[in-house]
Amino acid sequence: MNTMRKPLLLLILLLALLATILPAQAESFQAVVAVDSMKVYSQKAPYPCLGELPRGTEVTVKGYNGSVALISVGGKSGLAQVSDMTLASQSAPAQTETPSRTMTTNRDTRLYRKAKKSSKYAKVSAGASVEVLAVKDQCAKVSYNGKVGYMVYSHLDEPGSTPAAEPIDTAADDTPVQTGSAPVAAKTLTRVYASASLTGESIAVNKGSKMTLLAIRGDVAMVEKNGAIGYMSLSDLEHSTAQTASAGKGNPFPADSNEHVIYAFMVGEMGYNRAAAMGVVANIKFESGYRPVCNGDGGTSYGICQWHAGRKTNLINYCTENSLDYTTLEAQLKFFKYEITTRYSGVHAYLKGVENSADGAYDAGYYFCFNYEAPAARTSQSTKRGTYAKDTLWPMK
Repeated sequence: MNTMRKPLLLLILLLALLATILPAQAESFQAVVAVDSMKVYSQKAPYPCLGELPRGTEVTVKGYNGSVALISVGGKSGLAQVSDMTLASQSAPAQTETPSRTMTTNRDTRLYRKAKKSSKYAKVSAGASVEVLAVKDQCAKVSYNGKVGYMVYSHLDEPGSTPAAEPIDTAADDTPVQTGSAPVAAKTLTRVYASASLTGESIAVNKGSKMTLLAIRGDVAMVEKNGAIGYMSLSDLEHSTAQTASAGKGNPFPADSNEHVIYAFMVGEMGYNRAAAMGVVANIKFESGYRPVCNGDGGTSYGICQWHAGRKTNLINYCTENSLDYTTLEAQLKFFKYEITTRYSGVHAYLKGVENSADGAYDAGYYFCFNYEAPAARTSQSTKRGTYAKDTLWPMK
């Protein structure tokens, strides 16, 4: 017998056995696809494959036995391997990480009783040590001073790591946030604070000191200088260049901003049309806020595209071999071109052929997210980024 057929034959035997005993559970429960592609089989002999579900798809498990489960999604049922899924919980929407690990709060934050910002909370100071029990998307289930609750995951760092630079987020504050990047300078001698509350630890900055403006909430500005992130009063800043309007043919982003450089690279160096370029820019906005020094996922992801784990290593190795500084935007864009034209050539080909229209911008944003970035909650994130490319970026002049 061909040994390559043994796993398939074993699965068919399990499916045949399972068809007589499912459901094994009295109550159904939710699970999430934990592999890149999960095959779903018919409940009837000869158990043909009905199709595949992508990573992050939530399904209802009606019963299971051994290594096979009866699942339901979109009103349709089928059989799948238990090992291809992980548990999901609506009350504590977190995917268990084993073992738990100690992390440190990188700003003043809050410990919520439930996985909702509208629930009751306790204040937690920057630098506090917490035990992370589980993580899903931006929700972290933690243990702090004997209490179990929930925190914003981006407010946590590995001990001793450089704090991840995130857009201003003052927890339950619903004040709109403006994000992007622009060159600014201090109007006068002033101070930059570690907290968005503009209290506590701070350093003095001289008049004329140049920085990059990353985000604004109300009268608070989030700024960056040489990779360090801080907060200061917006009224203490001014543009460091008089040129803030769009520059460059067809480039709608502010001159000297990172998004201006990224868009120009996508159109000029990559040869993408406007729709494809907007799709990529939309993803980079959600991944890093256009910041090349952005750390994520507890320090395992880095850069404008949040290259994760082995891809982060590939970025560093590529830059080292080509005498580039991997922390710079220029180096990361060069690596982007290398990676997408070699390891993700299918994505590159799709972007090259996308229709140059608002719908094309949506398609580019969705496809790039789903197939290149591949974040958690892949389908909902792809929809969100495609919509942003179509409704927000495409109309820009």
